[in-house]
Amino acid sequence: MTGALAPGKDKGATILMGGKRTLKIGDLMGTVVVPFIKLETDEDIEKLVDLAQRAIDFFAENALEHERTGEMIERIGLTNFLEALELEVDPNMVASPRMNPYVRMDGWDEEVAKVNARKQAGGRN
Repeated sequence: MTGALAPGKDKGATILMGGKRTLKIGDLMGTVVVPFIKLETDEDIEKLVDLAQRAIDFFAENALEHERTGEMIERIGLTNFLEALELEVDPNMVASPRMNPYVRMDGWDEEVAKVNARKQAGGRN
């Protein structure tokens, strides 16, 4: 799979939050909350720092004592967490690897059209 794993032209980062090793509820893979963010300019870096600050502030206000970020996300729900961080839901957000190899295709074209419209409106990759 060397062609599939070749570096792309865009330089940036994928942001995962909430990963941890075993404590209360076992190992958790971090949830992909930002599939890709460009990090080429100072403004891009400021956006990343702003996102991190919003995440820290939300955690400080909503986490229980001795609770970790991933546990908090599971407790309050990923949708509420993303709304608080002012992030839109994206099909590339992954909370865990897929267990079922079968995919339902009904409504596929409508969902693809929504994602493409969002990309064109916001200029996101």
